[in-house]
Amino acid sequence: MHTRLSLGVAAVVLTATFTIATCALHFVKSSLRASIAGEQLARVSAVADAIDQKLSSRRILLQTFGDSVVAQDFKDAEPLQAFLEKHAALKQAFDNVAFIDMEGNLVANQSGAVPIGSVNIRDRAYFQQTVASKAGIISQPYRNRLNGLAQVAITAPVLDGAGQVRYVISGAINLKDRNVLGALAEVKIGKTGYLFITTTDGIVIDHPRTSRILNHVQAEGGAGPQVLRAIAGFEGTSEGVDERGVPGLYAFDRTEQTNWIVGSMYPSAEAFARVDAIERAAWIGAVLLALTAGALALGVVRRQLRPLAELHHHMQVAQQSPHEIEAPMQYAHDEIGDLARTFDELMKQRRATEQSLAHSEAQVRTIADNIPAMVSHIDASLRYTFVNAHVRALHNNAPLVGRAMPEVRGQRDFALVEPHIARALAGEAVIIEKPGDPALGIGNRTFKAHYIPDIDADGVVRGVFSMTFDITEEVTIHKALTEQEKRLRDVTDSIPALVGYFDRNQNCLFGNIRARQMAGVGDGSLVGTTLRTALGDAMYAQHKPYLPVMFSGKKVRFSVRAPTRGKEGFFQVNLIPDKNLRGEVVGFYLMSFNITALKEAELRQAESELRLRAITDSMPALITYIDREEKITFANATSREWLGLDPTQVLGRHMQDISGREVYLSRKPMIERALAGEKVEFEARTQRKGFERITQVIYVPDVRSDGLTHGIFSLALDITALKVVEHKLIELARLDTLTSLPNRLAFNEYLPDAVLRGRFTGNSLVLMFLDIDHFKAINDTLGHAVGDAVLVEYARRLQGSVRGTDMVARLAGDEFVLVLENLGGQEAVAIVAAKITDRIGKRPFEMDGRQIEVTTSIGIAFHRAADSLVTAEELLARADAALYNAKAAGRNRFEFFMSIRNLPDTTAEAH
Repeated sequence: MHTRLSLGVAAVVLTATFTIATCALHFVKSSLRASIAGEQLARVSAVADAIDQKLSSRRILLQTFGDSVVAQDFKDAEPLQAFLEKHAALKQAFDNVAFIDMEGNLVANQSGAVPIGSVNIRDRAYFQQTVASKAGIISQPYRNRLNGLAQVAITAPVLDGAGQVRYVISGAINLKDRNVLGALAEVKIGKTGYLFITTTDGIVIDHPRTSRILNHVQAEGGAGPQVLRAIAGFEGTSEGVDERGVPGLYAFDRTEQTNWIVGSMYPSAEAFARVDAIERAAWIGAVLLALTAGALALGVVRRQLRPLAELHHHMQVAQQSPHEIEAPMQYAHDEIGDLARTFDELMKQRRATEQSLAHSEAQVRTIADNIPAMVSHIDASLRYTFVNAHVRALHNNAPLVGRAMPEVRGQRDFALVEPHIARALAGEAVIIEKPGDPALGIGNRTFKAHYIPDIDADGVVRGVFSMTFDITEEVTIHKALTEQEKRLRDVTDSIPALVGYFDRNQNCLFGNIRARQMAGVGDGSLVGTTLRTALGDAMYAQHKPYLPVMFSGKKVRFSVRAPTRGKEGFFQVNLIPDKNLRGEVVGFYLMSFNITALKEAELRQAESELRLRAITDSMPALITYIDREEKITFANATSREWLGLDPTQVLGRHMQDISGREVYLSRKPMIERALAGEKVEFEARTQRKGFERITQVIYVPDVRSDGLTHGIFSLALDITALKVVEHKLIELARLDTLTSLPNRLAFNEYLPDAVLRGRFTGNSLVLMFLDIDHFKAINDTLGHAVGDAVLVEYARRLQGSVRGTDMVARLAGDEFVLVLENLGGQEAVAIVAAKITDRIGKRPFEMDGRQIEVTTSIGIAFHRAADSLVTAEELLARADAALYNAKAAGRNRFEFFMSIRNLPDTTAEAH
């Protein structure tokens, strides 16, 4: 049995050893192959990054040079050659730098070998693309027509003041230049591997076999499937065979600037030779190890280690499923039992700690996600370590943790906050207000950002906490409050009374113009002046007895005597306490009315009543007195015009009988408030004999010396004309003052509504973008007055060419737009466009005795609601693009915008 057990154990150990060795060898082999593949991909990526860096630096250099040309504002091409020769440093970056005019002719170049005017590149795609896009590009590889070298061109447009291309700057780069791709020859992939570069169209840019350069990859024997796979979009490493059937390891990466494919081919026999040698040595070692282990294995070992195996199983279960641990086990009182009991206790503590940590983390996350702010944390290297839900939502839930702040926010937005982040990293808490990032769709919002340094126990700043609040509404409210405060100040300055506000210490915080004049400060300020100083000792002595009553929370009204205009006058003073939410008096309002005339009127009551009647009857307002039973006891002569009733017919009648039940019920709450002692103001609309009147109604409670409200003084002012003027001002804000057409504001409000109507009704929508051909020349040669006259006549003819329901607007300068709805199809639109061009250009414009030939170009965006969803901005951009094509095609014409899917060979349909 001992022999059988020994042989059995040896067999088991041998089998296990070989199995483990096989798995380990496979893992090591796979890891080595992956490491080799990763190393090759890293080298290819480094080459791609180097190419990107070289092309990017040259592109920036050429753009900077182009900006300096714009700054010089050359009138013609003659000085360009001399200007170019002054920038000899360009030769270090480019094989040649040249200026090309709009006809494609060479007008200046750095290489003396190419005579000016001897070369025309109008047919080159990169020249056409630069002119069309008004932006610099990096061209596809091409062969130089003069020296036969493989080159690429980097371009930069030179724009005039109107934004049109005057010249194209072309910087030619020799692909075999050591500073560009020539250094690739020194990059070795083993002894027999090589690097190559192709475009996404399959054109070879660099290859050890120079005959293949600028030819298609499938020429000269074709290309392997791995290369074709990379052209189709694959990036990374793979194994395959080349066109000659040689197995190899391929790696592919793409450049960001040109989207070129950088690839390498490393023959498998050479690439994995070291792996094969390691595999052979490992097998020999595995055999020796298995034989040795089998000889030493003894059955007693398994019996002695059985408790440890049970403990091992228990530990695995506890680690993999900590919530499914079996009931506490009974362990022997030995080292393994102590170890098992210690492990159970540690796992118990771990579970408690994990639960507590998870609960705390969930609480912090919940709090951060529910704070009405964007909360984040960056470390000292400006990488995000935490973002809350608001930040993630702003970035469309893209993963942000671990990414750099400049990458996430973009260089433009990051440049705004970079100085403040630097201050926070220096240990300073920073609070700023800043606008939102338009790229994230929040350009119209205002934010307050708090940058708080994250300082550890040693005083070292480890990062920055950021809390950003949207304060757009707060800013809007602040502006509204400022405007409201100005309006209130204007109102109080217009009130025939002294109005002031004082705090509990009787310091003035506000005084209207009459209060300032009384205090002798004129246009100065009463703020900070005490009540005694503002009134004077004599007047203050008359106010002082009533101050304690007012500070107890009650309104106080009393009369005082004061000299005015050389005689004794009488003033009615109102002290109104200002209470906070807890009912505490924090200040008071003081309103003082000159009632000298009222006192004098008491002595001459009859005469005063007649005078009062005459005055009120001549005022353009309806003045009435309403007693506590809501009956009218006084009405001025305006009642004849407004109510159709003589004042004597109104007296003694209830308000409901005079105004009607509907009007009475609408004013009932305001009447109750006024009878309760509150001054009430509101606007009201009334209809009489088809005429609508808008009135500003003021109910002033008649509070007498007994403190009771005996009735209401009602003053109704006719503000109908004011409202009409207000409405006209709103309309004028949406009209172009020169042509009387709707302006850009009105157009921006109209177009989204038109798009929405088309979407709901399913009808077509047409947007035409028009401008006057060569209008700048008219302004420059004939003067702005003639130019304005041309714009007015152009607007008149344009309106006469369309329906009265169509929207015609002037955006700016000579730019006009036309919105047409419910047209049948493009044929109907073309008829309207042809009618416009004919009406504008058929008959000359007559201005100051001279005839001016005027033509127009039109870009048309035709949209059917059923085709796809489109925004107003996209529709305007399409019409603008079509207008650009119409002008490029020769002007005095119109062009339809057509998407690429609908028009394979062109982007616009000409007419």
